[in-house]
Amino acid sequence: MSAHELDHVAFAVPSWQSAGASVHRTLGARWVTGFHQGSFSPCQLELAEGMRLELLQPPAGGGGFIAEHLARSAGAANPHHITFKVADIHAAKDLARAAGVRTILENLDNQWWKELFLHPKDTGLGFLVQLVQTELALDGNDEITAPGAVPCPWDEQPAAQNPSQRLDFIAGSIRDAARARLVLGTVLGAQITDLEDDPKTQLFSWPLGSGLVLRVNESIPPGLHALSFTDPSTPTPILDAGLLQALRGSGSRFEALGLDILTGQRAHAA
Repeated sequence: MSAHELDHVAFAVPSWQSAGASVHRTLGARWVTGFHQGSFSPCQLELAEGMRLELLQPPAGGGGFIAEHLARSAGAANPHHITFKVADIHAAKDLARAAGVRTILENLDNQWWKELFLHPKDTGLGFLVQLVQTELALDGNDEITAPGAVPCPWDEQPAAQNPSQRLDFIAGSIRDAARARLVLGTVLGAQITDLEDDPKTQLFSWPLGSGLVLRVNESIPPGLHALSFTDPSTPTPILDAGLLQALRGSGSRFEALGLDILTGQRAHAA
């Protein structure tokens, strides 16, 4: 197994200030680190149990790939990619190629951060998949002295008042179940669970990080549509068709990220 952790979900947003403050108030996510760079500006927020959300903001002067991504949704925030940490990115690349999945945007020469993306036309998932090999802890200590690093741009509430929520799974739609199993199972080493009472839905999970719940739906474009959260002080819910149905009924649109938020127990009001 080459992929050992689903590390974070990244979103294209018009502004850190607005989106990040809303994510913090609603889900208790805590600022980790952020940078202003030439073509885009990334920042990361941490949820319970180490899971991350990444916000990608266009540069102040406009232009760049994040601005182009936002233009396709009339400027509204929306999911951009999911990042997996892998133990050996060259082995992961070989697995992808053997499965007929092209790799793009490769940067394999950086000692501290090797990355590549899987071609979205080959995965059929409806979202970009990034593979990263790194020794960085991503706890803010490694990056804080890097050029462009900035402090948190909003006032964070005390953790006791606004605890971080646990991201149990990321939900999406696909059209080709066999292709998803090939990419996420064979290439990325996921454990695959078929729901006996919902044959169109599959759970893809890893030893660390959240899981992916993907449902075959040929009537809508493939892609991510929801994040499911629970209070980390409660047991992790057991996923079955009944829970999924109940969660869908609890969903509400979260414009800061451009998808639905599902809550098993609770989440703060935005």
